[in-house]
Amino acid sequence: MGASQCRQEGISSPVVRKLSKGSQPCKKLTQPVLTEEQKQQLQISWKIVKDDIANVGIFTFIALFENHPDIKHTFVSFRGLQPSELNNSSILRAHAMRLMTSVDKCLSRFDNMEKMEDMMKGLGERHATNYQVCPEHLDLMAPHFNYAIKNNLKNQWTPELEEAWDTLFKLMTYYMKEGMT
Repeated sequence: MGASQCRQEGISSPVVRKLSKGSQPCKKLTQPVLTEEQKQQLQISWKIVKDDIANVGIFTFIALFENHPDIKHTFVSFRGLQPSELNNSSILRAHAMRLMTSVDKCLSRFDNMEKMEDMMKGLGERHATNYQVCPEHLDLMAPHFNYAIKNNLKNQWTPELEEAWDTLFKLMTYYMKEGMT
């Protein structure tokens, strides 16, 4: 996918639309900062999410593809697959697990943010070089990830926790975008 094709499409899901509110692709962002309280909230909630880690990752990608079909076509392995086929795809499961492993590694590196930064910059560089991912496409992942986690945590989901996860994903994508340049 060439740079001229990089753009954010409309989001159809009302829940994801609400979660995406305020996302502004293509703008120079300042580095997000996680508070100590947010770090604790993330680690506590992650312990619960980890029990269903593969399904949360798969749900994230399926929601992303349903709301942004053009993004699905950037994944060669998923072109032409129906949502029901995606749900059972071992390739999607493997990619979802790579996403969830990256999140897990970020959470485990709160005591050494330089390691997190280096890891995410490297991931951003690989996404740009090997897969021609557009930086603004990274912004589309957070609302779908939050939606998947919200479904998993149910009554334990709070506005504060949503803000913490949103900040973590903004930080992750901030570093990835730096790696893409």
